[in-house]
Amino acid sequence: MSPHEVQDLCIEILAKGPDIAEADSWSTSTRPSGLVITYSSGARLWTALTTAGALASDRARTDSVPAAPPVPALYDSAGKISPRRAELHLAAVLMGGHTPEITSAYAYANPARHPGVGLYLADGSRAFLPFVFTAASGKNPARTPFTIDAAF
Repeated sequence: MSPHEVQDLCIEILAKGPDIAEADSWSTSTRPSGLVITYSSGARLWTALTTAGALASDRARTDSVPAAPPVPALYDSAGKISPRRAELHLAAVLMGGHTPEITSAYAYANPARHPGVGLYLADGSRAFLPFVFTAASGKNPARTPFTIDAAF
């Protein structure tokens, strides 16, 4: 699938997700595909979106589709979202969309590294949605890409 096809698919699924007020496309001159997700709290998250062709090892993953995990709580006790909670929430919502194009969605495994969500697609390709910006309700995102707030 092309980045724009994955972008459209993600927008369709995320727009119906719990605690998500809006999902829309986002791009810059250096990032032609991406998403901006507005949560019910007014907090926002921007992701880039890239795709990669299938590897032989990736094709094996498309044989069986795992069950969608339950959607975890997005907000902490203070009503804020951490990058890790956003990763887990988005991965569960994308899997819960039950679309044949997405065979698996996962939160990036190491929260010490850059947060984001990965997708295995039915054609064997993969999509990557690294987090680029975050902003709490009523706030602007950082000026520098990949500056992610600890809570937003």
